[in-house]
Amino acid sequence: MTTPQRILVTGGAGFIGASVVRLLRERYPQAAVRVLHLPRENLQNLDGVAGIELLAGDVTRPADVDRAVAGCDVVFHLAAIYAVWLPDMSLIPKVNVEGTRNVLEACRRHAVRRVVHTSSAVCFCGHGLDTVCDETSPFAMHGHAYAESKIASHRVAEEYARRGLDVVIVCPVGPFGPGDVAPTPTGRILTEIFNSPLPTALRTRMNLIDVRDAAMGHVLALEKGRTGESYLLGGDNYTHVEVVRRVLALTGIERRVVEVSPTLLMPMAMVMKLVAGFTKKAPFMTPSDMQQAGKGLVCDAGKARRELGLVTRPLDETLRDALTWFVRNGHITDKRVVARFGRSG
Repeated sequence: MTTPQRILVTGGAGFIGASVVRLLRERYPQAAVRVLHLPRENLQNLDGVAGIELLAGDVTRPADVDRAVAGCDVVFHLAAIYAVWLPDMSLIPKVNVEGTRNVLEACRRHAVRRVVHTSSAVCFCGHGLDTVCDETSPFAMHGHAYAESKIASHRVAEEYARRGLDVVIVCPVGPFGPGDVAPTPTGRILTEIFNSPLPTALRTRMNLIDVRDAAMGHVLALEKGRTGESYLLGGDNYTHVEVVRRVLALTGIERRVVEVSPTLLMPMAMVMKLVAGFTKKAPFMTPSDMQQAGKGLVCDAGKARRELGLVTRPLDETLRDALTWFVRNGHITDKRVVARFGRSG
């Protein structure tokens, strides 16, 4: 593909999106980069990124999308809700599915040369803790609102590819790393380790990737991806217990880790979801969380390595950088962790 001239990144202030924006500025310094973000969105992840155009708007509003896409030859569509519970659950398909259709329709109308659509590994994973999934695996996360919204938007992207739009689809696994402002559901796996007197891990298995490697996967998909193809962006598979133990080892904290079956926690998750319906505050866990944990997010991301040339860094490097960021931004306050990761430099 020829060098892009004007690039739009929807969701460019988000966790993965901001990493994509930073990488694009490094890789294509002559290209103009436009970021579509929500009007009152936290733009902390874009601090220090020079030479970008910030455009406030909402992917659920076609006029905003049309204004953002106009004049761009490349579009990265990352804007989505990454959550398993909201006070208004109808927002998830509205943003993730209808928003995707708005973006791709605008891309078709403005003759955008290539679109990289961000889907999710949940479209292929979830067939059991001992089953390694790939891009040929059928959808298995039925009844999970977020996952169902992502497979629906994935199918919208495939539909537009069949209609002639040059769309490449990337499906990141759980991202870790610096810049997780929310924090995201995956980021809370790390922060919650230090908020309990006894570290607890679910009996589950998942594939993980550094957010910066996920961003590289997006850019490689632009450069090398095949139209209409899906690429899982992932590293290696780990149990939750392995991740917690690695984090504790990095912090120098010696504590026993208790492994709990998601099935045992399902009644508690149901109660928490019921209470959240009254308080309108996100529950610590939901039945969807336990459902996903029981099915796992185990996959083989070999296709992205072979076709795109994606290389992922060691997990300990990612965890170390994530812990440093969480400490310095006040998400982890445990004195022992702060003493090790809170130093400047």
